[in-house]
Order: sequence, then structure tokens, then C-alpha cells
Amino acid sequence: MRMVIKGLLAAFWLAAVPASAGLLFAGRKQLKIPDLFLHGYLLLFAAMEILVLPMILLKMPLHVLTSVYGILAAGFAAGGLLLWKKKNSSKNQLAKMERPSVYFWMAVLVIVLQVLMCAAMAHMDADDCFYVAAAATDVHTDSIFAVDPYTGCEYRTLPRRYVLSPFPVFLAVVSQLSGGLHPAIMAHMVFPVIFLPMAYMVQYCLAEKLFSGERKAKDIYLLLAACICSFSGYSVYNAGNFQMVRIWQGKAVLASVLLPYLLYLCISIFFGEKRKNLWAALFLANISSCLLSSMGIILAPLMTGCFLVSSLVMQRDWKSAAKGLLCCIPSIILGIAYILIS
Repeated sequence: MRMVIKGLLAAFWLAAVPASAGLLFAGRKQLKIPDLFLHGYLLLFAAMEILVLPMILLKMPLHVLTSVYGILAAGFAAGGLLLWKKKNSSKNQLAKMERPSVYFWMAVLVIVLQVLMCAAMAHMDADDCFYVAAAATDVHTDSIFAVDPYTGCEYRTLPRRYVLSPFPVFLAVVSQLSGGLHPAIMAHMVFPVIFLPMAYMVQYCLAEKLFSGERKAKDIYLLLAACICSFSGYSVYNAGNFQMVRIWQGKAVLASVLLPYLLYLCISIFFGEKRKNLWAALFLANISSCLLSSMGIILAPLMTGCFLVSSLVMQRDWKSAAKGLLCCIPSIILGIAYILIS
């Protein structure tokens, strides 16, 4: 019974809260459920990054971060629901999905099988000795990146490779919010159930750009993406392997979720729509990438900059270029900080 309660709490904090927080981005144009869920996670990941960094430097305990993040996340969710209720009263509802084809349901079947395999047959990755152990150490010592998980001794100097991208702290926080569910269980059994479908939500969004107005083509694309990922174990370096084998690690979420979604946002903004909530999402995506991995500090502004320059050359839109540059400022600041502490 206790594990059931913890599971329900995990579903609340990792599914219900992000989905509700994403409603804050529902502007005049109707957004689909994948967009709202992904936007909600951008907001929560960015909030975690902003909260964690000063608390690490101030050597604050984990329970303080857990309380502050929990209140903030619940506030975002409540605000999203209130905003949705207000807009719903004026008949502004979520965009309805087109009628799916048989290929869509085949893709769903493949994705469900992948989720069950990842959760029930969890792979014990060598990198877990740091990522999962760091979260377990923070929970056990009630600290934030203060104790080396390898030795159990306090850090003399902060680990520069990880301190600016403290995704293990996110794991520790949601484990505590989920009734004290062990970080290893959260990482190996719960995170795949959340982040693996998120990766396919991103693919669905990309399919919207590639095959606009062609529902059957979108569904075939999604099925093809799921099948290719199922056979991506030929190398330990490709994004598909990261997605299937170690989706609970920050760098895997970066490769399979955040960077593809950043690609989608850049295409939408620089060569399509110019909605204000998309600019906010791009800004949050750059911060969120920093939380997940130190490579995100480099790759997120690099990808944004490539689209920014392409848009500037093709469209001469200096206003959009300036906004795009502003979205990259958090990553640039953390990149400079990474160099200085090296």
C-alpha cells in the first residue's frame, strides 16, 4: 500500500504537475497536449536550475530545496489550471487531434512495449555509480552536491563537470516529493515511464512540421521513429541507445528530448510562427538544457545560434535575432562560469 501511494505521488509530480504547468503557455492559438506537457517540463527544469545553483553555493540542505521547488511547481500547476479555467469559460479549448490512423496505434503499441521493457528490465549503467549515487547521497545526507558519492567525504572543491548541470539533484528532489521513494527506483522504473513517451511527443511535434496536414504521414513517421529506436543498440554513442538504455540520465534526456525539441522550437520561431510563448519556451529550453548536462550548456546556444544566423541571412530579421541572442544569455553565462572554474 505504501508503494502504491508513492507511485501515485510520483505520477502527480512527474505527470500531472508538468501538464498543468504547461497550461500557462496556452495562448490565443490552441496548443496540443504534447506541446503543453513539454512546455510544462521546460518551465520546471528551468526553475530547478535557477533554484539549485545558488543553494549549492550557499550549502543549503536538500529539504529546503525540496520544499521551495514543491511549492513553486504546485503554484505553476495551480496557475495553469486557473488560467485554463478562465479561458475555457470563453470557449478557448485545447486543439483537438485529428483522427489517428492504424499506424498511430501501431506506434503506440511499440512505444508501450519499449516503456515496459525499460521499466521492468532496467539496465544498470556504469554511469549510475555517479548519477544515481549522487542523488541517493544527497537524500541520505540532506545536502546538495556537498558529499562525494564515490568516497562519502565532503567535496573539497565542487565537481566542475557536474555542479552547473545538477540533474541528479532533480532526481533527489522528486524522490523526496514522492514520499521518499528511493532514487534508484525513481531513476530506473519511474523516469522511463515519463521521459520515454516525452521523446516521442517531441517526434510527434517534429512530424507536425515535416508533414503538415498529412495525418497518415505523421503516424508513419512516428512508427518509423519508434522502430528505429528499438534497433539502436548497435552503438553506445547514438541518441537512440541513450533513449532506450539510460533515459534516466540527464545527458540522455538532453539527447532524446531537449535538443530535438529545441530544434522544433527553432524551426517554429525562425521559419514559421512568432508567438510570444514560443520565445519564452526557447528561453526556458536553453536553461533546461543546462540543467541536464554540461554539454547542454554548449549545444543549446550553438543550435539556437545556427538558426539565428540562418534566419538573419535569409530574412534580415534583426528583431528576431536580438530575441534569439537574449534566449542564449543564460547558457553563455554558465559557459563562461564553466571555463572560469576549470
